[in-house]
Amino acid sequence: MDIFTKCNIGNVTIKNRIALAPMGQPADIDGGFTQSNIDYLVERAKGGTGLIITGCTVCSEEFEPRPCNLHNDFHQNDRLGKLADQLHMYGAKLCLQLSPGIGRMNFIDPFTPPYSASPVPSYAFPELTCKEMPTAGVKSLVKAMGYSAQLAKQAGVDMVEVHAYGGYLIDQFTSAYWNKRTDEYGGSFENRTRFLREIIAEIRKTCGEDFPIAVKLTIDSVDDPERPLAEGIALAQALEALNIDLLHVGRGGYSCRWRMVSSVYQPEGFDLAAMPEIRKAVPSLKIMAHGKLNHAAIAEKAVSEGLVDFVAIGHGLLAEPHWVNKVQNNKMDEINPCIGCGECHFNAMKGKILSCAVNPTTGYEKEYALTPAGHKHKIMVIGGGPGGMKTAITAAKRGFEVTLWEKNTYLGGEMAAAGAPRFKKDVKANVQYMIQEIYKHRIDVKYGKEVTLADVRENAPDLVVVATGASPIVIPVPGKDLPHVKIAEDVLLEKESVGQKVVVIGGGLVGCETGAELAYQGKDVVIVEMMDDILKTAAHFVANDQNLRYLVKQSGVDTWTSAKLTEIQSDGVIVEKDNKLQKIPCDNVVFAVGFRADHSLAEQIEEAGFHVVTIGDNVKPGKIIDAVHQGYHAIRVL
Repeated sequence: MDIFTKCNIGNVTIKNRIALAPMGQPADIDGGFTQSNIDYLVERAKGGTGLIITGCTVCSEEFEPRPCNLHNDFHQNDRLGKLADQLHMYGAKLCLQLSPGIGRMNFIDPFTPPYSASPVPSYAFPELTCKEMPTAGVKSLVKAMGYSAQLAKQAGVDMVEVHAYGGYLIDQFTSAYWNKRTDEYGGSFENRTRFLREIIAEIRKTCGEDFPIAVKLTIDSVDDPERPLAEGIALAQALEALNIDLLHVGRGGYSCRWRMVSSVYQPEGFDLAAMPEIRKAVPSLKIMAHGKLNHAAIAEKAVSEGLVDFVAIGHGLLAEPHWVNKVQNNKMDEINPCIGCGECHFNAMKGKILSCAVNPTTGYEKEYALTPAGHKHKIMVIGGGPGGMKTAITAAKRGFEVTLWEKNTYLGGEMAAAGAPRFKKDVKANVQYMIQEIYKHRIDVKYGKEVTLADVRENAPDLVVVATGASPIVIPVPGKDLPHVKIAEDVLLEKESVGQKVVVIGGGLVGCETGAELAYQGKDVVIVEMMDDILKTAAHFVANDQNLRYLVKQSGVDTWTSAKLTEIQSDGVIVEKDNKLQKIPCDNVVFAVGFRADHSLAEQIEEAGFHVVTIGDNVKPGKIIDAVHQGYHAIRVL
């Protein structure tokens, strides 16, 4: 496969065409790399990744509080050097992503107007108007970028990537939309690119002409006006003229984050459509793209057809750090697929350590590693959803005797329903992966069995893990028991069919996904939501939120918000909206209003004297990350 061939970036040879895409990571107290950062990156090198690109590392705190790692202090080089040395042991190369700051995108301080290219609204706190970066400050940041790159080179870093992407500070300068300056850094295209050009020149000056420089560039903002494609192409051509060594291309902006950072609803390789035009515009530049390229066939096609020279994989390498080795050794069924949930980004934006819903050790590679069982405990897992499966798999890996009990004739629980819509193939793939792991570890599965206390007594386990999930809520209105009333999960799993006209009750995550899926099937769908907007109860990554809203709109779903269901009739529903009752005709009513946990079984088992742990939705209705992590750690700490 072409993705496993060597390729040079400048004078540095990369052993394959796969890079770990840069993603945010928390820093040590002084801004340097933590041991957890190092362990996380080294694990991806151990897994075969050829180029490791760090998350954004700023060069100065002169004009804004440090939003991420900082690298302008000689005393941080010990940890950076340790990282470089360990990556090199596995044949990987290290690229440090460098930034002069994030400018108007600053999300840390809601009280102080951030600096930007011009006095424009702050993104996170729009009531604040940014301060224009003084000319002397721009020149100071240029020097700081050169100094940071020099320190990185001294630490053993193989190359740097200049962060000119995503609406951050350099992007604010190069964008005609945001840059309204009247000095030498504003106005004409030449002036707007001066900041970026001077940074590249300064890095060449401090590090030498043979030190490779990559630039991560927003080629266009797709659905918003910040960066038209023509401007992005012109920027790429200006960078080609500067003889940079690699152009890392991205698309989108914060107002359409799902075009910028992959969501569960995006198709694989969604950024590749723009690559032919970019390749034609800058034929001498090596190009790297990202955007759900953890699908091996898509990545291979992009490289073999010459669309790109390198593929950058982000979320996919969080879920499966050994993706490269497993693809290269044809162990595709052993790859833990990313589900596109965005919990990694969602939690990082809250200041937490980088995490992954389906890989509990991401960010904690050493701390959360499994150890062999000291005693062969007998584990009884009740419920075959994501939490139950993860519990059983983890128990088998540790060497415990484990039995998995599932009331249905299939595994997956609510995750199986979540992966049913056509736009959530990644979730479905992970369910299949976990089922394969169940069989691989020869776990005894008892299907079609709703466990009782008598079953627990008969099996006499050392530990019972209750992962029975939660039950769908049905609003107690007249007509709720009519035969044409269905539950969203049953409809998604095709246990129940619906007619042409469907009313979905509930505009949360499940309701919107169900509505969009039915609409794409050609149904006439109305979503009825009590709140004044859909998705108000969904605590998820903004890219997923934006993308799902787009799907609901594009699919043709009609949304009735601030509307209360009062009655279900044989041919429609009665809804109270705008202080009056209205009827919506339909063939079927589908409930998607949430879930309610039932703790009775766990309480019975505990009262009988057994050691019990409850996880996932059985604790309280939550997310896949909750169930998977709780199941893993219940066994890890045993």
